[in-house]
Amino acid sequence: MRIIIKKIVMKKLTAQLFIISIAISFIITSCSKGGGGGGGGTPVTLTLTLSKSSIRADNFDETMITVRDQNGTDVTSSCTFNINNTTWSTNMFHTISIGDILVYATKSGAKSNTDTLTATNPGPSPFTQKVLAEDYTGTWCGFCPRVGVSLTNYAVSHPNCIVVGMHGPTGSSDPYIYQYSTSLVNAFNITGWPTAIINRNYKWTESTSTLDQEATKRAALGLSLVSTVSGGTINVTAKVKFDVTTTVGMKLVLMLMEDGLVYPQANYYAPQYGGNPITGYVHNHVLRAAATDIFGELIPAAQQTIGNVWEKAYSFNAAAYNINNCKIIGVVVFENSGGSYKGALNVQEVAAGQTKNFD
Repeated sequence: MRIIIKKIVMKKLTAQLFIISIAISFIITSCSKGGGGGGGGTPVTLTLTLSKSSIRADNFDETMITVRDQNGTDVTSSCTFNINNTTWSTNMFHTISIGDILVYATKSGAKSNTDTLTATNPGPSPFTQKVLAEDYTGTWCGFCPRVGVSLTNYAVSHPNCIVVGMHGPTGSSDPYIYQYSTSLVNAFNITGWPTAIINRNYKWTESTSTLDQEATKRAALGLSLVSTVSGGTINVTAKVKFDVTTTVGMKLVLMLMEDGLVYPQANYYAPQYGGNPITGYVHNHVLRAAATDIFGELIPAAQQTIGNVWEKAYSFNAAAYNINNCKIIGVVVFENSGGSYKGALNVQEVAAGQTKNFD
């Protein structure tokens, strides 16, 4: 009798242990599911959508990536984006590459659906891409003829390269110091003379191939400058025509330069370029004044649409200069200097009293 009871008890214990083991196995299995769900609960499902399925490959037209989880919650800000198997840092995407682009997102190990974005050929720009070279120089600087002469010679054979002579620094003996020289020097981290800044973006390595490369970029916009002279005043109407649509901040910089200024130039390379100093040295494209802030005046974002022309009138007090030797330079630059949008977009030059149409 005792043996029978003992067997019955053992069977009950075995059944209970079996039920407990099944429960533990269920809990473990449940916890292992969920991909990136942080353990337990419903597996994370990511759904990616694009605000546009097609964009112009003009480096400005953008699509916005949005990602939602299985609950419909927007989780875009916590996702990593993958564009053609390359990580992309933001949920706004633009490109200059033509073709189909595969886009997906990941979050905590979970992966979204893959969507296809088509980047179409925007065609050739109606505008010529010009290059801005700002030469930080000084009459006192014996090394400066090297860069000055090199840029001048390049511009003669490549007229789409527009050179501006930034004389300084403040406190030096140079008679042509630009009044806001210090602000420019600080902004572009000028630590030695000569230094040339290309398209307000990077320091020139003195290789002409880099200037050639800048000129091959697709122009996003063009400029026209209409100038008249009245006594000692130069009046200018600056026009900007867009071949892109964008809300990225842009500014116009309008500068006045003077050619034909004769003053001795220090020259540590003598007899190359001349003696030391070079007597009778002619300083051209010397920055004299700006009708806007030297870092630019904001263009209304609503004006930045394909085919639209934004214009504004300015004036220079040029009574102290030889107006016959003066030129006006218009430059459109990005409002900010960070990210993929930085530097100058395009530049235009016209002699005082003359008109330069879009080209």
